[in-house]
Amino acid sequence: MKNRFYFTTAAFPNMITMLNLVAGFMSILMSVQEKYEYAVWLVFLALILDSLDGHVARIFGNETQFGRELDSLADAVSFVVAPCMLVSKVFFLNVSFVFLLIVVFYLCSGIFRLARFNVNPIHGGCFEGLPTPAAALTLMMTMLALYKNHWTDRSFSLVTVVFLMTALGFLMISDIPYPKISAIKFRSWRTLFFVQVVVLATMFFFLNIESAIAAVFLTFLVLSPFYCISSQRFLPNGDHDAPPQEGGA
Repeated sequence: MKNRFYFTTAAFPNMITMLNLVAGFMSILMSVQEKYEYAVWLVFLALILDSLDGHVARIFGNETQFGRELDSLADAVSFVVAPCMLVSKVFFLNVSFVFLLIVVFYLCSGIFRLARFNVNPIHGGCFEGLPTPAAALTLMMTMLALYKNHWTDRSFSLVTVVFLMTALGFLMISDIPYPKISAIKFRSWRTLFFVQVVVLATMFFFLNIESAIAAVFLTFLVLSPFYCISSQRFLPNGDHDAPPQEGGA
């Protein structure tokens, strides 16, 4: 009789993936209870766990197709459903058919992005399209910044969120390259790194840590594709393809 994978070292990264799923589910519950700060930080925790499971799988040398599928299912909850729930709950009184279409568009784009990653993973250290964790944290940290600065009751905040969700949806299903953070070489990355440090410090000084983190994610969103475009120019033809990896989709 075959040894089941859950009785082997493969269980360790899978358990971390399950914790990612639990964090996403708890974030949804916090949104329902209008505890928005907890909802956002739980997704931040899910991001950490999502990065960790792949590293643990590589340490034990047991990356599996099952692990990648499980990771995508957990990511669907933590980085696609949870952000949609937060936005829908915060702007519940402003819900219209157009707003609902935007939320559904983001939802479908995130699921499409995860499915595409399973069959077309990293190339040359870069993802095809914006990864769902980056999209989720960009949206949710921006939402938290609006909430902390008492801007959620103003009409421009709704316009901002609608525009951001639309842009994130298109970026997730686009072919625009985004770097896998663990594959970035600091020597090539240092300019953007210093820009993000300056943005973080400035926003934290004038506003708060939530606004600072949101600004860092938005900076990453706009500038990081240039890293991939410039780095891929210098890759040999044989180095553009990489094996599928767990985490970060």
